[in-house]
Amino acid sequence: MNAVLERPRAKAKPKAEKSALQTRLDKIFTNLKLGQEKLQLAHHSVGLTDPGDAPEILLRAVIEDMLPPAIAPMYRQPLTRADVDAAYTGMFTSLAAIDGVIALSLGQVIEDTLRDAWVLLDEANSLMDFTGIGDVLPHREDTYKASQGEDDLAARPPAAAATESVAGCIFDAYERTIEAHAILDSRVSEMNTGAAYGARSLVKGAVDATGAADASNTRDNCEHASRALHESIEVLTLVTDDAPDPAARGALALLVLAKGLLDSSMEVLP
Repeated sequence: MNAVLERPRAKAKPKAEKSALQTRLDKIFTNLKLGQEKLQLAHHSVGLTDPGDAPEILLRAVIEDMLPPAIAPMYRQPLTRADVDAAYTGMFTSLAAIDGVIALSLGQVIEDTLRDAWVLLDEANSLMDFTGIGDVLPHREDTYKASQGEDDLAARPPAAAATESVAGCIFDAYERTIEAHAILDSRVSEMNTGAAYGARSLVKGAVDATGAADASNTRDNCEHASRALHESIEVLTLVTDDAPDPAARGALALLVLAKGLLDSSMEVLP
């Protein structure tokens, strides 16, 4: 009996393992996606039940104005260490604002969803800290900035792209200041300090000043509004440092955003 010789089967090649860097990046992008979905879910819920209330206002600002531009550098190609660092620091304001929404939503149906979102986004943010890891990502060439204008504009979220015009920037600054005042107004009685009431008055003045800037689009009114915002930010920072209040810090984040929008508009005003 002749033995039948069989061709030995080749061993299956093992699947290529992901690099530690790719695994880390995959986790970051997954958490960013899931975290934003949780925020959208919470906003849909609060938008149906309490539209225009402080939690809905601040959460909408996080979703539309704070978080998208903060994490946008993570989606640039090729991704560089500078992009990751920019997203890492840029997320701090959004995380603080989400903490503020949670404080405004204690005991409400969206509280757990918001906490889940915060955990996901905070973990993503922590993974963006590449300190001590070494040069695992390329460094951006100085010439890159000259060619990134169109790419950056295309990558920006709709809310950020809408502020490209001067009038749009000023209007957005006005809206953010109104939202900050609404949030602070909802918390000041609970904070119950003279400094908190004083900060609210300053923010109300900033609302009036940014409203005048929005109505005129003139440099003089914009400069006046910027000063009013600066004073409000300084005082509210002292208030929140002395008596930490997550919601008030969310209002502070909105004021900082408003001032940034206003100051960027003045760069092109005559």
